[in-house]
Amino acid sequence: MGDPAVAVARPGGTVETPRPNTVVLARSISILTVGQIVTWIATLIWTVIVPRRLGSAQVGLYTLGLASSGVLLVLVGLGLRPLLVREIAADPDRAPELIGTGIVLRAMFCLPALALTLVITLVGPFHGPEGVAVFLGWCMTVFAVVSEPIAAGFQALEKMRYLTYSTIFSKTISTVTGIVLVMVGVRAIGLLLALVIIGAVLTVLVLIWSRPHFRIDWRVKRSELRRLFVASLPYWSFVAFFTIYLWIDSLMLGAMTSTRVLGWYGLPTQLFGTLMFVPTVLSTAWLSQLVRAHKGGSETLLRAARPAIEFVLVLSLPVCVGAVLVAAPLTRALYGPDFSESIPVFALLALCVPPMYLNIMANQLMIARNQQMVWTKMMALASLVNPALNLVLIPYFQRTRGNGAIGAAIAMVITEVILAVIGFFLVRDTYTRRLAMRVGRAAVATALMAGLVMLALRAGLVVGVLSGMVSFPILAGFLGVLDAGERRQLRQLLGAVAPWGRSRRAGSPN
Repeated sequence: MGDPAVAVARPGGTVETPRPNTVVLARSISILTVGQIVTWIATLIWTVIVPRRLGSAQVGLYTLGLASSGVLLVLVGLGLRPLLVREIAADPDRAPELIGTGIVLRAMFCLPALALTLVITLVGPFHGPEGVAVFLGWCMTVFAVVSEPIAAGFQALEKMRYLTYSTIFSKTISTVTGIVLVMVGVRAIGLLLALVIIGAVLTVLVLIWSRPHFRIDWRVKRSELRRLFVASLPYWSFVAFFTIYLWIDSLMLGAMTSTRVLGWYGLPTQLFGTLMFVPTVLSTAWLSQLVRAHKGGSETLLRAARPAIEFVLVLSLPVCVGAVLVAAPLTRALYGPDFSESIPVFALLALCVPPMYLNIMANQLMIARNQQMVWTKMMALASLVNPALNLVLIPYFQRTRGNGAIGAAIAMVITEVILAVIGFFLVRDTYTRRLAMRVGRAAVATALMAGLVMLALRAGLVVGVLSGMVSFPILAGFLGVLDAGERRQLRQLLGAVAPWGRSRRAGSPN
């Protein structure tokens, strides 16, 4: 945070690149937050109605389609989005050429991905409805080939409102469509087909939204295709390992247990995804500014990165503890008795919050430093450790508890802790004594909050959740988690967010 990013001459001829533009950053965060709030509301409505109508087996089939889409997107996506964000943020004039080349390059890999999909469905472990779910996952991937590079352009140019538009459109329409379809008796395959159609419409919309800001250059040069492909390899390998790590547990559960058990795991992972709100918003809003800060040298980059890393570490504590405390009543209220076996799964996944928050922000710092390959090696380690743990833990808990999903959740926790230990050392130059004291105070505030939440839960889930949301900020303020200067900066940040007219006059529109 700080003054607008304009080069400032210092005595002696040195030039300092100031910290990120507070107004632009505040506006980006606020706009992305709107999208996340819509995501929360849509997810809540969807999970209250749809899973009860489908049942755990059909939810498992739905999860299989989503997991297939996630894995296939790696093969055709090439990890281009962070690379495009980095290159466009560094040189905005190249946006049309880079986006066009990125789309064509990804499209070239769609047919090999289709061939792999057919092999999996014809001679692999997934047949019948499961095979159809996997194929529909490929169809969803096709439209992401076009929409994601354009979204990277919006992010790099800090036109965050279009990312929010995409979120609002996709989440709202998929929620409403899903509810209507299950009410008339449509099952998981129909819901996946609806997602394919929504993806096609969204692709058309982002193409329209992009026209006032950049015209995609479809005159792709072979040399640029080759250059972008080579440059994407560290990012591609990172995304490949990350996706294997992220989705392999679902695929292994589907292959080693049943769609019912996969349903017990699939819904908690969706709910857990909403807990990633803070690092998702901050990493998206901060990346382009971190890339620009890197031009000013290491110290400038560290000054830009510290606020985000400190904030996510502090906030990860109450989010983690609060999620564990409300796991049982929240799961029962949202999903009903058919998903009671999801309670321990969600509680275990909540333990991943602190290490995962740190890992997400550390990865963004590595991208800004152009050291993506370091984190790629970490993901390679995770993609080996996590499946190995799943091979042992899933059958063990399936045999002893009748719920292999517990084993998959434990494997995720262990893997995230290992990554966080490595990540801690990778970004240790961002840590200060002040951060240690702040996290300590936040831990005390979280412990006091936990006591209040446990008492409040006796009056019901809503009272328990509200007590945590209200008590932690008050306790954190009383214990001095933020110092006077940071409270002043926070007021400036909120001032930049609240008066939209003044914000728009202060910087270019988002």
